[in-house]
Order: sequence, then structure tokens, then C-alpha cells
Amino acid sequence: SMTSPPTGSDAVADALWDRVRRLASLTAQLAQAEALGELDVDGQARLDRARVRLRRAVERAQMADDLSDQLADLRVPRTRTQGPAHS
Repeated sequence: SMTSPPTGSDAVADALWDRVRRLASLTAQLAQAEALGELDVDGQARLDRARVRLRRAVERAQMADDLSDQLADLRVPRTRTQGPAHS
């Protein structure tokens, strides 16, 4: 795999997945507190918001991944377009 730090769309996707991990951790902590009956109304609202933000962050990260893949496909010259796919 590549040793150099990611640039451009790859870096964006990495940053978005970092955010997903942070939100997932926060959501898990709040959900655990909820399961133990420790969340008040404000805490419940925070959990609801965290879940929504996590879902949106995942969608954005997946879109960034897709975009990054598409850009990588454009950068990589297609040398083997003909012939059987197996090597």
C-alpha cells in the first residue's frame, strides 16, 4: 500500500472517517448511559443528536470514499481493457 500520507480526496475521506469514529464513540458512551438509566432529558437529546450526526457523517464518508475511488480510477491508466479478466 501507499506509504506517503494521503492527499486530496483521500485525505478528505480519512478526515471524515475520523469524525465517524469520534461520533461513534460518543454515541456508544451515551447509549450505554441510556441503557443504565443514567440519561436525563438533556442527555437523551444529546444521544438523539449524536445518532443523527453519526448517520450523516457515515453517509458523507462513504460518498467521499466513492469519489476518491472514482478519481483514482481516472488517474490510473487502464492498460488491460481487453482479454479475460483472470490472470
